[in-house]
Amino acid sequence: MSSDPRIVRASFTDGARWLTDGANLVGRGGAGLVRVAAWLIVLSLLQAVPLIGLPLMIVLSPVLTAGLLGIFRRLDGGAASPAGFPSTALFDGFREPSVRGRLLGLGGLLLLGLFAAVLVLGAWLSPQMDLEALNALMADPQRMEQEPDALFALFEGVNLLGGIALAAGVLALVLGALYFAVPLVFFWRWPLLAALLWSLRAALVNWAAFLGYALVLVGVLFLAGLVFIMLGGLLTLALGAFGQLLVQVLSVLISLFVQLLFAAAQWRAFRQVFPASGGPGEPSRPGAGGGDASGGESTSEASSEDPADPSSDRETDLRA
Repeated sequence: MSSDPRIVRASFTDGARWLTDGANLVGRGGAGLVRVAAWLIVLSLLQAVPLIGLPLMIVLSPVLTAGLLGIFRRLDGGAASPAGFPSTALFDGFREPSVRGRLLGLGGLLLLGLFAAVLVLGAWLSPQMDLEALNALMADPQRMEQEPDALFALFEGVNLLGGIALAAGVLALVLGALYFAVPLVFFWRWPLLAALLWSLRAALVNWAAFLGYALVLVGVLFLAGLVFIMLGGLLTLALGAFGQLLVQVLSVLISLFVQLLFAAAQWRAFRQVFPASGGPGEPSRPGAGGGDASGGESTSEASSEDPADPSSDRETDLRA
C-alpha cells in the first residue's frame, strides 16, 4: 500500500452525506456519548471565567475536537458503547506533548483568525458609522430594550453586506486551513504548517462537497430553529417559569447534539478525503478498523477499492 498522502475529490452529494453519516455515528454512541456530553457541559463552564474564559475555550477547541474525532473513529470501526471507549477519550488530544502543542497552536490560529475577521469588519464599518456609539449601545442592554430604534439608526445608510462578506472570507480561509489540519495532526502526527496547507488544498479541491454540506446544514438548522421556537413558545405558555427552564435545558441538549454532529461529520469528511496512509512510518491509517474509504464514490458504504490505489479517476494527486 502506498505511503504517499493523497486528496480525494468528493462530490456535492458526498458532502451532504457527511452530515447524515455523522448523525448515524452519533446515534450509535449510546451511553458513552452521553458521558462525553456531560464532560462538554462541564468544560463549557470555563466560558464564564471573566476575560480569559471564552478565548481559552477557543484555543482548547481543536484539542477537544481531536478527542471527539478519535471517539467517532472508534465508533466507525464498530466499537460498541459504552465498552468501546471511555468518556476520557475526549481528552486524548492532551496525552502526547508534541501533538498537544500542535493542536494548541491550531487553537491559537483559530483565535487569531476570529480576531482578524472582527478587525476586517470593523475596518469596513468604521468610515461609515460611529463604532464608539455602537459599542456603548451594545454594552447597555436596558437602553437597547427601551430604545430599539437607536440600533437601526446607527446602521442607517451603512453597507453592512460588504463587511460581512469580507469577514466571512477571512473566516472561510481560516476554517478551511483548520478543518482537516486537526485530524492530520492528531491521527497522522503531521507538522503544523504541512497540515494547514494540505487542509486548505483539500477544502479548495472539495468546494462542491462543502457546498452540499453547507446547504444541508443550513436547511437542517433552519427547520430545527423553527421547531425549537414553536416548542419553546408552547412550553412557556403552558408551564410558565418551569416551561422556560425546560426550554433552556432543551437548548443545551440541542447545542450538544450539534457539536457532536459537527465532529462526526468532520471525521466522515476526513475519512473520505484523506484515505491514504499519512506518510512513511505512519503506524496505521485513520480508517483502520473502520472499513476502507470510498475513494470519492460514496461515504455511506464501505468500498472494496484499495484506498491508496492511484487508479481512482476522481483522485487529485497533490504529493508534496
